[in-house]
Amino acid sequence: MPLAIKILLAFAYDLILLCAIWVAGAFPFVLWQGEGFQRNPYALVGFQAYLIGLTYLYLTYFWTQNGQTPGLRVWRLALVREDHYLMPRYQANLRFLAGILLFWIGWLGLFTPMKRTLQDRLTGTRILPLTSINPGH
Repeated sequence: MPLAIKILLAFAYDLILLCAIWVAGAFPFVLWQGEGFQRNPYALVGFQAYLIGLTYLYLTYFWTQNGQTPGLRVWRLALVREDHYLMPRYQANLRFLAGILLFWIGWLGLFTPMKRTLQDRLTGTRILPLTSINPGH
């Protein structure tokens, strides 16, 4: 299966898991704000920031711990730096921010010969099959 398709399937898998996290994470917020919180613009912006924060914690935790979100693990892929080492927190932060700002156009890079998203190019990272990463890194 082509690498670009595996990356997109890993993204879809992680998105399903994130939806479950968002639903579970919404309960405390709704209990705190009440069921009509969406009518309050400040509470709505706070809720959106809260969901982005949950997403940040999910992604950057896995990126910095072992380079594999659950979706990447299923497809035997890893997100690593150019030198095949795990990325540090600052690089994960930068990649997350680039991913949010460039979400729709960033994915177009997967369909180029390099098979790298724009987020990967900007942050010096890449998603590779586990077989192409040197053991011990």
